[in-house]
Amino acid sequence: MQNLLMFVGRVMLAAMMFWTGYGRLMSFASIHNYVNDWGVPHAFKPIIILWEVGAGLLLLVGVYTKPAAYAAALFCVVSGFVVHLGDGQELQLIDFMKNMALTGGFLYVAAFGAGDWSFGKRHNIKWS
Repeated sequence: MQNLLMFVGRVMLAAMMFWTGYGRLMSFASIHNYVNDWGVPHAFKPIIILWEVGAGLLLLVGVYTKPAAYAAALFCVVSGFVVHLGDGQELQLIDFMKNMALTGGFLYVAAFGAGDWSFGKRHNIKWS
């Protein structure tokens, strides 16, 4: 049961990162002004997309899971404080708390790894 729960949890966390990044990629032209509102320079926009999509895919397949989980946690903390905190709107506070909850999930994956149901475990792929 533990491996099943680790797999489902990891896939759900990965989906959040991947689909957000994928959505930004598919609407790249339309996010320019939105991301500019955050005060993020134009050059960082592809990095943000790669960060989200890359971490999501690594978590999904369970390869280099711990570093990917740390990267996703850092992304959630930074974006939570930069984008969602301090606006004074209730919905932004809810999004901030969502980011912090996701951070907790990512840190849990970072602490315990992908579990036995992962490509990395099956093929003995380790971060070295």
